[in-house]
Amino acid sequence: MVDLLSSEEAVIGKAKSLLEQEKSIPVEVRSHFEELLKAYIKLNKGQSRLIRLSDKSQDKLNIANAKLENFSSKLSKYFSPQVYQSLFTGELDVKIETKRKQLTVFFSDLQGFTELTERLEPEVLTKLLTHYLTEMSRISIKWGGTIDKFIGDAIMIFFGDPNSQGENQDAINCVKMAMEMLDKLEELREDWRRNGLALPINARIGIHTGICTVGNFGSEDRLDYTIIGNGVNLASRLESHAKPNSILVSEDTYLHIQDEILCNKHQKFKVKGVAYPVQTYCVDKLLNKEVSNKHNIKKNFQGFSLEMKFEKIKDRSLAKKTLQDAIRKLSE
Repeated sequence: MVDLLSSEEAVIGKAKSLLEQEKSIPVEVRSHFEELLKAYIKLNKGQSRLIRLSDKSQDKLNIANAKLENFSSKLSKYFSPQVYQSLFTGELDVKIETKRKQLTVFFSDLQGFTELTERLEPEVLTKLLTHYLTEMSRISIKWGGTIDKFIGDAIMIFFGDPNSQGENQDAINCVKMAMEMLDKLEELREDWRRNGLALPINARIGIHTGICTVGNFGSEDRLDYTIIGNGVNLASRLESHAKPNSILVSEDTYLHIQDEILCNKHQKFKVKGVAYPVQTYCVDKLLNKEVSNKHNIKKNFQGFSLEMKFEKIKDRSLAKKTLQDAIRKLSE
């Protein structure tokens, strides 16, 4: 403020000095000059007051912005990044609203967690669980998953809303996320073992791709952005059937990921609410797409269709016999 008004103060000082020193100024001119000087001093005081008010307003605005930023930072801890961003950009309205959509749903939990709660002190258990959930959350965010909720040691994540990369890529990202989680858990086990935790901690993971209802559920006073439906129940059941440190996926998910991820056919089982037995697959490893695509064969023209994915052929003798039979028929 001093910088802004220093030139005006200097002008006023010179004008006063001139009036005091110059006695020869005609009375009429002096009177007119004094009136102008008074008006200028009054204007300058008003300007000074406005600047002070502006400074105070700016200080208040800065304090309010700091509080809002702090509040936003705290609030973001309660939402997945995608939901938080959608809320603040206005893409997601805060009202009871749902839609049907194809999603890939992920469930995981830690085997033997109940025993762990009985053997560890609450403070140690809290620290361990926080470490585990933090690392898993970072991996989920990296792959674009929407973290629905934590239920003790269990994690529920879905892909396909509010952001989606397409049904195939959502499923692939979800399974790749799950694979990275298991790798990270292996590192965490080593850390925990070095810190004296002898009990092994293993994760089971289930993944299903299907139609779910997603959106804001709850009351007019409190909402929860989540998903419901048979697809959610099936993913949960797959997790309960998975072996320790393995990923069990439904056939619906397998059909989306089969070109990038090698899976072994697993058992069928009945699920409440599903009329037919559900075929499951156990995730093995990522396919080497460069090598796989280099050797794979896919030819289609009128009356002829051939597709061979060498890494997925389990019975090569049967494959050879089928080709030989086809060649023999073409030669007849």
